[in-house]
Amino acid sequence: MSDVHGMLMSADDVAEMTSDPVMPPANRETQRTKVRSATLHLVLGALGVIFLAPMLWLFLASIDKNASWGVEWPHFSLINFKHVLTGSLLHSLWNSVVLAVISTAIASITGVFAAYSLSRRRIPFKGPLLLFIIFSSGVPLAIMVIPVYEIFSRFGFLSILPTAVFLSVTSLPFEVYLMKNFIDAVPIDLEEAARMERASTFQVLRRVVIPLAMPGIAAASIFGFVNAWGSFIVPLILISPANQQPAPIAIYTFLTLPKAEFGNIAAYSLVFCVPVFILYAVSSRLFREGFVLGGGVKG
Repeated sequence: MSDVHGMLMSADDVAEMTSDPVMPPANRETQRTKVRSATLHLVLGALGVIFLAPMLWLFLASIDKNASWGVEWPHFSLINFKHVLTGSLLHSLWNSVVLAVISTAIASITGVFAAYSLSRRRIPFKGPLLLFIIFSSGVPLAIMVIPVYEIFSRFGFLSILPTAVFLSVTSLPFEVYLMKNFIDAVPIDLEEAARMERASTFQVLRRVVIPLAMPGIAAASIFGFVNAWGSFIVPLILISPANQQPAPIAIYTFLTLPKAEFGNIAAYSLVFCVPVFILYAVSSRLFREGFVLGGGVKG
């Protein structure tokens, strides 16, 4: 009986230990991991504050009639927005819209055809050509502006439309490379099925390839738009008429004034950022999808 009782007690003890296990004390590696995690979060938080501080200053100074260079509680007023949304400053915003839209349209349309050709056609020296395209996307504009200026000035092209064409060419290599990767992911069987229905190449491209590769095409177009929208050096050198200068040049003129108008600078910069914010908000669904090819399941 005593042996049986001992065996029962041992079973109870085992059950109790199983239901409520005792965790071993934290080792040094666990403590080091916690310290590293806390340090990493502290550093990331500090970097976040550094990056958010300019945006906070933009917002507060834009609604402050007595704005200064410091971050302070504003004397609330919308007079700064009234100043920057009239006259030549508003016209400069319109010039930026024209410059960015034309550049994006040219680069996106030509990029789709070029990417489709590189993806589906047998082109001699395709590998070296793709390497050249990748290399071209990393060439800085600063080394190209002066020769282009000489050409533009000789033929009288120092205006907004030729500059938009030049900006579209500078963003084209990266857009072509990005679009090609998405077109490569479109199943070739879908194109063959469309051709069996006597669809032309243009119809296949418009009804099959473009809808399925739309996330990549949209991402490339956003890149081209932002590239042209925020361009400063190129319009400054290649656009001679003052009434055709885009918004970045107008922001720069604020800094050349005898007395800095911090409120107007903040308000105009905030207005200048709005189209890009709207563009990313509208395209957020594409970004949430992670640029994964949707539809078109290969069966």
